Amino acid sequence: MEYTMIATWKMSYDGIGLAKEALEKGCSVKEAIRIAIQNVEEREEFISVGHGGLPNIDGHVQLDAAYMDGDTLDFGGIIEVEDIKSPIAVAQDLCGLKCNCLLSGKGAESYAKKKGFPFENHLCESSKKRWEEKKKEDIEDIEELQAYEGHDTVCVLGKVKKHLGVGVSTSGLFMKQEGRVGDSPIIGSGFYADSLIGCAAATGLGEDIMRGCLSLRVVDKMAEGKHVQEAVNEVLDAHIKRMALMKKDCDAISLIAMDKDGNCAASTNICEFPFVVLQDNDIKLFVATYKEGMHNVFEADETWLKQYKGD
Repeated sequence: MEYTMIATWKMSYDGIGLAKEALEKGCSVKEAIRIAIQNVEEREEFISVGHGGLPNIDGHVQLDAAYMDGDTLDFGGIIEVEDIKSPIAVAQDLCGLKCNCLLSGKGAESYAKKKGFPFENHLCESSKKRWEEKKKEDIEDIEELQAYEGHDTVCVLGKVKKHLGVGVSTSGLFMKQEGRVGDSPIIGSGFYADSLIGCAAATGLGEDIMRGCLSLRVVDKMAEGKHVQEAVNEVLDAHIKRMALMKKDCDAISLIAMDKDGNCAASTNICEFPFVVLQDNDIKLFVATYKEGMHNVFEADETWLKQYKGD
């Protein structure tokens, strides 16, 4: 397959469409991933990424993003930044640096300003209202916070010829503690890519994802010869069992993956996880499900779309 993409959540559909147009004109996998993610970052209605993202406990929208090049194993990322218009663009700019490729907070913002990246206030009226309403609730235990149901991190995997890449962008856990870092910008947990094997990314509760370094584990499974669908299912099931041994509930986790030949897969531990696939010049929306310990994937139809309330 000349080019293939897979992305988390229904909200990525339009961005994958724009990426497809760019790919038809000969763009790189890096550019295609940036185009797809920026479409989500810029849209206020998608409340867990970029503009209008979910605020932290102090009312600040703090964003994380990362990118990895599967050819070189280079990666770049930014953590806990405010007001950078496109976090994925800055993360991609950092990718390729030998040192200082993962920057946080003021350091990341300073880098972006020096490089001329645009800034904008991401705390729009809708996200501010959401925060104000949540503050009225009695949030005594920060540990009780859960991953946002409906949509979360936008993750995009891409393949152009033999070149693989992965990009992620998120505002993280709603009402998170100041300074909290999730899995998304952490290599091996939130994302991983190796053009000789495959790539993977995760969405859900970052702390639970990081406990298993799940994206790297999926790629390792493919390296062992597992089919990409087997890889995501086995990694997620093993992690759920390991968490159970510690008497810990495994919060929401969904994985997407692609092997070096462009075969795609997804797995989840929630009822329904929609994801978008561009393959054979066609864009389709699929749904991964999890019920009574069993995994399934089906193509979304009009009936499913009418009843689905998330993005």
